[in-house]
Amino acid sequence: MGRLWQTLILSQWHPLFLSLPLESMIKDHQAQYYQALEQADEQADSTVFIHFMLSTIAKTLAQALVRNAPVNASVNAPVNIAGLKTLDAIMLLLQHNPHLTRQQLADVIGKDLRTIGRAISKLQQNNQLKRIGSDKTGYWQIHP
Repeated sequence: MGRLWQTLILSQWHPLFLSLPLESMIKDHQAQYYQALEQADEQADSTVFIHFMLSTIAKTLAQALVRNAPVNASVNAPVNIAGLKTLDAIMLLLQHNPHLTRQQLADVIGKDLRTIGRAISKLQQNNQLKRIGSDKTGYWQIHP
């Protein structure tokens, strides 16, 4: 069902979905994938599966955005945040792309949106981070 969703429905809707590494993301979360399929089958309702797929797509897009962020990066290399504390991961990601949203940060770091919000508040209180412009069209300014 996941391949059908990706290859037929989503790729026909937008060609971007042909190049997204959704299958590798699904492989990384294979147990949840099969659980969502099983629940959808048992309930005769695809809502659980659709929620899983949309969440996976959001994470994949967020990671692709970070990998391809040209801002302040001489090479478009992936940002390695493995082993970093949440505050440090946020600062590193925003150094590479100050236009990331809180939701994108949460998806890439793998933390809850509220956790990211608390971390950003702490960085702002310490004058390490400032939001310039609106939540929708603004960007983050990092202070040393």
